[in-house]
Amino acid sequence: MKLIQHMSLTSRIGLLFFLVAILTFSAVGTYLYRSLFSQLEYRDDQELIGKITLMRHLAEESASIAAIRANPHYFLDAAASHDRLIVMLKEVDGKLILHTNPDQGSLPVISVLPADMTADQRAITLLWTSSGLAARAIASKGKLNSGEQILIVVARTASDRMELLKAYRIEVWIAALVGTLLVAFSGYLLVRRGLRPLRLIAAQARSITAHRLDKRLDIASTPQELHDMVQAFNAMLDRLDSSFQRLSQFSADLAHDLRTPINNLMVQTQVALVQARSVEDYQALLISNVEEYERLARMVESMLFLARAEHTHVVMNKSPVSLPEELQRIADYFEGLAEETGVRIVVHAQGKVYADAILLRRALGNLVANAIRYTPAGEVISLHGETRIDGATIRIVNPGPGIASEHIPHLFERFYRADAARTNTASSAGLGLAIVQSIMVLHGGKVAVRSAKDGLTVFSLIFPAK
Repeated sequence: MKLIQHMSLTSRIGLLFFLVAILTFSAVGTYLYRSLFSQLEYRDDQELIGKITLMRHLAEESASIAAIRANPHYFLDAAASHDRLIVMLKEVDGKLILHTNPDQGSLPVISVLPADMTADQRAITLLWTSSGLAARAIASKGKLNSGEQILIVVARTASDRMELLKAYRIEVWIAALVGTLLVAFSGYLLVRRGLRPLRLIAAQARSITAHRLDKRLDIASTPQELHDMVQAFNAMLDRLDSSFQRLSQFSADLAHDLRTPINNLMVQTQVALVQARSVEDYQALLISNVEEYERLARMVESMLFLARAEHTHVVMNKSPVSLPEELQRIADYFEGLAEETGVRIVVHAQGKVYADAILLRRALGNLVANAIRYTPAGEVISLHGETRIDGATIRIVNPGPGIASEHIPHLFERFYRADAARTNTASSAGLGLAIVQSIMVLHGGKVAVRSAKDGLTVFSLIFPAK
């Protein structure tokens, strides 16, 4: 079994061709042999029936047992044309009258037909002579002119036809073996040629590397049966290429966002070291450095959270959470920041949501912080919460400049900012919405967004039912 597992597909199919061929040839050869054997056996049995009928007729024309002993040539002539035919005549008490082939041995006792019963194939018996030869025999009683009865036994140890059948059997097996080898070899060549497109596909696949993910397998040159496989492979390459591009962009963005606070720390420290500074200057420098360190810490912590979320290593503690209480808690938390920017936060909620309270607060905090950042002074941010049979929905609605439609599909990518100038990088690392999406995936829900230019922007957190 292990050997078969390590065989190539061509060798496996060639082996199957060999097995199927040998089974087919063997079955056909066996059928033909058995059919011919039955026909030849039937003809030999008909000859035995004819011989026993002839011997009965000769017995009826014989005057007496003594006459047969004196002149047995009629019976000998009848058996002379078959050198393997045995004819035995016995008296009723078992005394031998005539045995045409004593060198082939004597015959055992078999059932005897009455003299007046017609012989048929059912009366023929398969037996072994005393010399060890297999024979088919038939026995019957015969009446003489004198009224005496004798026992007539006719047997045949083998026929020319059966000898020919033995040679035919050997030829059948030789033909089956040769035919099997020819079919297996031809099948191997055909399978190897038929699998050539697979080898071409494998060669094309080997030429695809991390630097050539834009290359695709040629579906036009592949057979129809392989189109689904090639299309699936090309679709996989599309996904890999897209993921690789996102990973490359992510690495570039990460390097950019890490470089900014590190450069700030280095430049501010180098400037401070050029000449002596007052205590107040050093304190201001330390305060600025702490802000940069905090920014780096938030970025690293966000990256670690996203990494754990992707591998489902975030521990979930789901429980029924009151929407009015949780949304009001978030509104109270951001009340000071909202007042500084001149906006208000209002809550309209009812019911409960089955979620992890800590992760829910983090997702809501990221969305509300974004809403405050982009809501004009004097406007209102609305937090809506409602429950339905199929789950719960939380919506954060804020007026503002809106989000262009081309940016919406990319909003939840890491480090993506709709602002091409990458403004507000000091307060945002571009990971907030990515974290929101990861949190919703952990809950088995989803996040959706719709926005109109200079209108309302709505972020919706859709939770499934418990």
